[in-house]
Amino acid sequence: MELGAWLAENPKAARKNLKPIRHTVILDPGVYYNRGTGAVERLYSSQHAALGQQVFRVSTDPAAPVEEIRRRVLEGK
Repeated sequence: MELGAWLAENPKAARKNLKPIRHTVILDPGVYYNRGTGAVERLYSSQHAALGQQVFRVSTDPAAPVEEIRRRVLEGK
């Protein structure tokens, strides 16, 4: 996805517009940006976050359309 590549090139946008996951907790279903791999991931079931993983929550809806994800990342709303 080109959104993951753009976020990898502009890391300040992720910190500014997205909610970070700071602890090793169970990730709820939703859309996440993984800063370590530069990928935007959709999780449909709960998963444990890896130790040291830098993850930002984009949306709580894993079936969110790409336009909504892009708007949320770029505008922060």
